[in-house]
Amino acid sequence: MRRAFTMIELIFVIVIIGILGAIAIPKLQATRNDAEISIMAHAVSMAADEIAAVAVSQGDASSDMDELSNVVKSLIEQEKATLDDNVLKIKMHGVDDCLILSIDSSDNDVNLTLSYGDAGSDGVCLALQESLEDSNYTIPLRGQKIKL
Repeated sequence: MRRAFTMIELIFVIVIIGILGAIAIPKLQATRNDAEISIMAHAVSMAADEIAAVAVSQGDASSDMDELSNVVKSLIEQEKATLDDNVLKIKMHGVDDCLILSIDSSDNDVNLTLSYGDAGSDGVCLALQESLEDSNYTIPLRGQKIKL
């Protein structure tokens, strides 16, 4: 007597594998998006810290951001950001200006500021914007607020 799987048993196994796949694939995609958001949020905070540290220690923030921060240089090389006139536009999930990091000068003050671009309905970019509170990123680089 020969033992084998019946067609019904094979169909049940295929259906169960399909159901598990339909549940697991979206969860894996969400985990990947969360990791991308976390990595980019960390990169932005590290870039801000580097720029602030170098600018305050040198007493000058006139250099390009990519000269003030290795993280900024790395983001530009990886094509995750673009730099024009000390305005760094960070790309995230198809949005070219998800976050905008800029060095703003007024009379005697120079500040590093973070602002949000137009995320539209892109959930990943919106989540990145929510993970970084822009009010925490008006960092004085030079001026009366700097105390040495």
